[in-house]
Amino acid sequence: LGISDKVFEEYFAGLSYSEGYSLYPILARPNSRGTVRLKSGNPLQYPEIDLDYLADEKDIATLVEGIKIAFKIGNSSAFAPYNSKFHDKPFPLCSGIQQYTDAYWECFVRAMTTTDHHPVGTCRMGMREDKGTVVDSRLRVIGLENVRVVDGSVLPRIPSGNINIPIIMLAEKAADAIKQDYGLL
Repeated sequence: LGISDKVFEEYFAGLSYSEGYSLYPILARPNSRGTVRLKSGNPLQYPEIDLDYLADEKDIATLVEGIKIAFKIGNSSAFAPYNSKFHDKPFPLCSGIQQYTDAYWECFVRAMTTTDHHPVGTCRMGMREDKGTVVDSRLRVIGLENVRVVDGSVLPRIPSGNINIPIIMLAEKAADAIKQDYGLL
């Protein structure tokens, strides 16, 4: 999660090796968009990566509302037979903010947001006229010969579900395009 050992010890360590469940919102369609830019023409130099998480205030508002809904679900009569309760220890990075207010949840969201392990869109597929396009509809890198990108980076927007099937579809699309280029299809 990228939190410090100190925050882990203060907030999470007491939960280790105990029964529980997690209920948290996921921002399936973020408005915030990061960038990946080359620093130079040197292929050995790492690119500049700016995730730009939560740059759009709508993303924060959506996650705050999602936490409040999760809180209601967790405190509902359906969960009562399990004696479940939320971890009510104040989050250390949000001390000084009244607990369970929108400001508190915004602080929590800003501190705890992380990727859901499916980044996409860094090598966007699109129309050649669009300056943000990196690959064409046949997955060829614009401006280069014999180079294709066949992974989630070509998806202009993240799908709402797991990206496994769209990636398989892209691989099938690339295989067909390559076969067509060599007269095999």
